[in-house]
Amino acid sequence: MKRIVLLAVFALLLAPQTFAGAWNKSVAAAQKTAKEKNQLIFVDMFAEWCGWCHRFEQEVFPSMVFQQATDDMVLLRLNTEDNSEGTQLARKHQVTSLPTFLVLAPDLSVAGIIRGYAPPNDFVKMLKDTRGKYDDFVKRAGNENAIAKDYPKRLELAKEYVTRGAYDKSEARLRKLTTERGVPAAVRDAAYYELAVSFVLQNKLADGAKTVRELTTKSKAGEPVERSRVLLGQILMQQGDLQGAANELRSFKAAFPNSALIRTVDMVLPDIERRLAAK
Repeated sequence: MKRIVLLAVFALLLAPQTFAGAWNKSVAAAQKTAKEKNQLIFVDMFAEWCGWCHRFEQEVFPSMVFQQATDDMVLLRLNTEDNSEGTQLARKHQVTSLPTFLVLAPDLSVAGIIRGYAPPNDFVKMLKDTRGKYDDFVKRAGNENAIAKDYPKRLELAKEYVTRGAYDKSEARLRKLTTERGVPAAVRDAAYYELAVSFVLQNKLADGAKTVRELTTKSKAGEPVERSRVLLGQILMQQGDLQGAANELRSFKAAFPNSALIRTVDMVLPDIERRLAAK
């Protein structure tokens, strides 16, 4: 009996070490394996101070249901406070609370994001739901030719590429919608706005401003135009052009006095004017 107990304790001590060895410690290593095996990457974004992260280590990761659910995935652990890859990935995906888990495609686009603690069975259900939604997206993307003339659906697909951080794929689709003959003006204008947003998300501010200005040469009214004009004001702020931002937002208020975005402008513009006055 004593020998059995000792063996059980020994097995428990070994289990966490064996499981921990499955985790990659760098994005490059995880991506290499993911590409070779065509698998998704499960990323544990953690910090040493995060109590719930440690609870995940103790309760969820060693569980059989989690290991079975991630058996066909590449595992990656990154410290959000390492001032290296973990910090960079956390900023890129706006990870502001922990624990947070990213599910990435082999090209590092986002398949899904899961936030917060959950017991093993509940967490695995969340993971399966996330993967199911991504599988649905991949299926729709693979059937893209079938919606060639359904411009709103094409726009929604392009927008989903933006939200998943697949900017190269979204840009190609959005540009087509801005130039292709037969695209309704409303869809074209919305595509311009989404393209500008994608540039801003990549910190390509000059490209974002250029895209807004292209839109405003083609359309003078409509929700995408209004949103784009406000976005331009924000871009100019980020570029440090406070005067240009103030002028753009004042012009917006004059052109669209009944816009639903007036409240937003009225919150931002006074601050810009105060900063200009303080110069």
